[in-house]
Formats: sequence, structure tokens, C-alpha cells
Amino acid sequence: MRDKDIEKASQKSNDAVDAKKDFKGYTIEELRYQRALVALQKEFCKSKVINKVDHIRHRKAFGNDSSSSSKLAKAGSIATKLLTGLNYLDYIMIGMSLFGSGKKVYKFIKGKKK
Repeated sequence: MRDKDIEKASQKSNDAVDAKKDFKGYTIEELRYQRALVALQKEFCKSKVINKVDHIRHRKAFGNDSSSSSKLAKAGSIATKLLTGLNYLDYIMIGMSLFGSGKKVYKFIKGKKK
């Protein structure tokens, strides 16, 4: 019984090695699918953030216009309410989007100085 299990495990490992040797790369269709999937996830994250902002606005989360609370406290309150409920993937997608935008702005500014 034990020899059969060892034999099955070695066969599976051989199959995995053969599969790695046969891999020649991704096709154009697979790459397009992956790009479309990432774009779709990015749009879902963006719409989730927009819905959170709208929800905060309708709940009057900005508080009263009293001068007793500082602007920094209001900004912190808004950021806390906006970012609660997002998972790690949402944070990653938002970060990638902000990084890409920042990189474009940096390239634009760097190109103007030359």
C-alpha cells in the first residue's frame, strides 16, 4: 500500500516537471484576458471608492461647520470613513493607479526642464 502511494507521488512530480518543460509562454489572448481582468478589478475598486464617498456625503460625515474642530481632524475623519471596508486588493489597485499617475506627472515635469 505504501509503495503505491510513493509511486503515485513520484508520477505526479514527474508530470509537474514535464508540464514546466512544455510551457512556452503565454499567448496574446491570455495576456489580453489578464489585462482586461486587471482593468475590470481596477474599475470595481474605483466604483467602490466613489460609492463610499457618496455615502459619506449623504450621511453628512463632514460634520457641522463649527470652528471648534480643526481641518486636520475633519480630514482624518473623512479618510477613516472612506478607507474602512476596503480589502487589501482594493488598496493595491488604488496604489498602482496613484503610482502610475504620479509617474506620468514626474515624466512630464522632468521632460519640460530639458
